[in-house]
Amino acid sequence: MYVIKKILNNNVVVAKKAADEVIIVGKGVGYDFKKDMSIPEERIENLFIKEKGENGDNYSKLFQKINNKVIAISEEIISYSEKNLNVKLNESIHLSLADHINFAIQRIKEGIKIENPFLNELKVLYPKEFELAQKALEIINKEFDTKLPEDEIGFICLHIRAALTKQHVGSSLNYTKKIKDIMDFILKLIDKKIDEKSFEYVRTLTHINFMLDRLNNNKPIKNELLEGIKKDLYIEYNIAIKVALRIETVFNVKVPEDEIGYIAFHLRRLIAC
Repeated sequence: MYVIKKILNNNVVVAKKAADEVIIVGKGVGYDFKKDMSIPEERIENLFIKEKGENGDNYSKLFQKINNKVIAISEEIISYSEKNLNVKLNESIHLSLADHINFAIQRIKEGIKIENPFLNELKVLYPKEFELAQKALEIINKEFDTKLPEDEIGFICLHIRAALTKQHVGSSLNYTKKIKDIMDFILKLIDKKIDEKSFEYVRTLTHINFMLDRLNNNKPIKNELLEGIKKDLYIEYNIAIKVALRIETVFNVKVPEDEIGYIAFHLRRLIAC
């Protein structure tokens, strides 16, 4: 049985079982039970065992400098995300998300705003994580009576994505930056301003993302319309060649003719919208 050692809020407690110190999330566990009481297994919705070694030490240090409420809300967000994704997130998020939330709240209190220029790209590339991050922001603003901006959705999305893929936050951010670089390059080539939330912009971005997935996983596709595209969309096809060269440079991949044809097709729609 887990014995409560510290109550963080009504739904999150710190408990011990033998030598293991854990964080337990469960509806009402911090309200219905007191310190030194045991928690029935059926009341535990989620559980995080603090690592031993350096990561465990870092988490203990974070515990000492961060408000208990921040830790509790962070754990509730993680638990909510794991339920919706139906997967156990990498343990690094228990440290990184709490630290980020604490820092974000401090910034807003000091009147410091950090913009997220990749918000739209993140929403398209990582829709599940973005939706969870939206919910997380709602929870944070409600619980702390703050008005953290929409930009925070993007940052929280990156933390969830990193924990889901077991990669560093910087990996997803770097990929997103590269995608935006390609989209900005396309708009420059066609010399047109397009709403980044528009259907055609989002569809083009999504296509490039899926194309990169095919190229990285060696899943070539045949473009039966290629010759017709070269003939009928020759202007767009020539622009698509330049886009492909940029993609090859930025992502270190080889873009075949079949894929260039599909890029040209999307360029036609972008130009026409």
